[in-house]
Amino acid sequence: MEDGGRVLVLSAEEGMVAHMARGECVIGVRSGEDLPPLPGGCYLVDEEESVDAAFADRVYARFRHKPWKIGENDDLLLREFSTDDIAPLYLLEQEMRDHPAISGILGELTETPWDELDPGSREALAQKLSSYIEHQYAFYEYGVWGIWLKSEGCFVGMCGFSVTEDAPSLGYYISPAYRRRGFATQCCRMALDFVEDWVQVDEVSAKIDRENFASLCIVRSLGFMEMKGDGQQLKFIKRLAGEPTVTDNTQPDALWDKIRSAAGKQFRS
Repeated sequence: MEDGGRVLVLSAEEGMVAHMARGECVIGVRSGEDLPPLPGGCYLVDEEESVDAAFADRVYARFRHKPWKIGENDDLLLREFSTDDIAPLYLLEQEMRDHPAISGILGELTETPWDELDPGSREALAQKLSSYIEHQYAFYEYGVWGIWLKSEGCFVGMCGFSVTEDAPSLGYYISPAYRRRGFATQCCRMALDFVEDWVQVDEVSAKIDRENFASLCIVRSLGFMEMKGDGQQLKFIKRLAGEPTVTDNTQPDALWDKIRSAAGKQFRS
């Protein structure tokens, strides 16, 4: 590990619980159906061979309460929020109030700037973020992530998945000053790659306003298929690690002809 820490890969017979009780980072290897009571945060695998360096790094990061890197390219870093991000997250969610394209973390906010909030309000918001990190990221291993523009060293939006009854729902928000630069498509692709590699789900979904042509083009380019529905919002599904979604309710190309016309651009399937 970067800070000199270590991850132990042990079975229950090798004292896995005892090592964890001593505050060590442990990945447990299943040795049967019956397992002893485990302290929180234990990762279990069926075979020791399934633990590679990337998996060990993520387990150790979670153990040390460090945010996971979800994806990265030359311009952008998509990562989990940390408790140190409370002030820029507050600013982002204030911007998002009139554009609810993705579920926020902090809940309903006022127009009060962060610097003018009283200490009690700041602490309550910090507790919301801390709880989200502990329960959403640690339990589901997906959630809402921050988009970091590396050249300017700041958050320019967020992207990720909300929990729904059916499938994780993809959404994003880009601050107005940073739109029309392809950031949304890049980060949505990073988010999909991460979920496909690290989260045990068969499909993901998206809900988009039928007049939001930019977002409709993005989900189309990412391989989502529209599912028949009524109302202002359209639902989309994308199968992971498999064939494209095809059902009796799929509406193929008519919508996309409308999108191309309205957007004034040509998009390849």
